[in-house]
Amino acid sequence: MKTLKVLFLIALTLTLASAVADAQDTETTYALKGPVRSFRTEVATFVLKDGNWVEGPRVVQMEASFNTDGNRTDLYIYNQQGILCRRIEMKFDGKRMTEAINYDGAGNVWLRQVDLYDDGRKKGEISYNGDGSVRSKTTFKRNDRGQLIEVAEYSAAGILMEQFSYKYEGATLHSNERKIYGPDGVLQSTELYIAPNRRDTTVYRPDGSVANRSVRIGREVAYYNADGSLQKFTTISDPDRLLDELTVNPKEAMKRESQIPDQVDSHGNWTKQTKWSTDANGSRPLKVTYRAISYYEK
Repeated sequence: MKTLKVLFLIALTLTLASAVADAQDTETTYALKGPVRSFRTEVATFVLKDGNWVEGPRVVQMEASFNTDGNRTDLYIYNQQGILCRRIEMKFDGKRMTEAINYDGAGNVWLRQVDLYDDGRKKGEISYNGDGSVRSKTTFKRNDRGQLIEVAEYSAAGILMEQFSYKYEGATLHSNERKIYGPDGVLQSTELYIAPNRRDTTVYRPDGSVANRSVRIGREVAYYNADGSLQKFTTISDPDRLLDELTVNPKEAMKRESQIPDQVDSHGNWTKQTKWSTDANGSRPLKVTYRAISYYEK
């Protein structure tokens, strides 16, 4: 287990110049191992009581279910008060997802996505608003080798909303770029992936100037302000994908927030992890997350 001593902050700071890294983790899995059937997470925030940090009441945060192919079939998301605010239901034909339906907390459909296939390959998507009207259409383009070279999502009015472009070196993916546009067609952000493990993300202001930027190399992420100064440095643990974040913005006091696994089950999945904050005044727990996991029998 990692130490939480303040001295580690100084040592880690010295490595920042050579550890240029990236943005948010875009993987869609939960880093779960084994034949997972479902999981449920509950979070408790620590409060100071009689000079000691103690856990407050647990609040449900998320629930998810998986089929025997490992596909997520249901996802329930709760707000900070533990009230259901969103549910996503996914339907599959074998391992291929055919439909995804988003519900609000009251069970009303507000978004539905249908995936389209041709000879077993995905060729597009259509998304619908809750009233059944078309929200957007997504097209897929492939080269003469069958390699995917572009995915583009357009609004019902034909305005480009999101675009992925892919480049290859022979049979190997070399890079891909993602662009996200606002309702007015103005570019909001770009994300460039360069094989094997670099990802650059840039967020723009409405006038086209850079608002912030992040660079990820492997499991290390660096966040930059608009002026290019380093704001925060993050390490994503492998394989648990827990975050270890160091704030180094010169405008703020240096602070580290770490997610530490406290309990691990027989499959190697954490079932309890605590988020700690460490600064010049010492360390204190912020919150603890409990994860109940059920498995399919082999």
